[in-house]
Amino acid sequence: NILETALRSTVMLSLLGFLLGATGDINKTIGKAIKGEDALITGGIFRFFRHPNYTGEVIGWVSSCLAGFLAVVLKTVSSTGGGLALWKSMAPYLLLSVMGATGISFVLATATTGLEFRQKEKYGDTDEYKEWIEKSWVGFRMTPKAKEEADEESESGDN
Repeated sequence: NILETALRSTVMLSLLGFLLGATGDINKTIGKAIKGEDALITGGIFRFFRHPNYTGEVIGWVSSCLAGFLAVVLKTVSSTGGGLALWKSMAPYLLLSVMGATGISFVLATATTGLEFRQKEKYGDTDEYKEWIEKSWVGFRMTPKAKEEADEESESGDN
């Protein structure tokens, strides 16, 4: 059944998202213990994701929310009647799930944006940093404000 496959896939994606986040935290902890607290960590999972812990959590929470909706759809389709009653009874929980996933995604995207700014200030002149941002994915972040974009362009000479 396609709905069962979709539900299983979103649950697996949720687990993989949280695993990505945990892997990022472990990778960073070990890297900082070896290289020092001020070190820029660009190896391991950070080779691919600049913020694997934030990225993984967004993937995990959004996938978990989607899995909740798919579970209700699957139950509605497989039950004989009573589908509307199920949706009515689950609506508050689904709404809270959407609010939670949206809220945590906003918080994590804002944190990513702030961390990007701080890392650029601290490591922006190093070759390691420049190579890293070229080859890794930033993840989910807030779009910089127009003034910040103009400041970045004037700093880089792209006028």
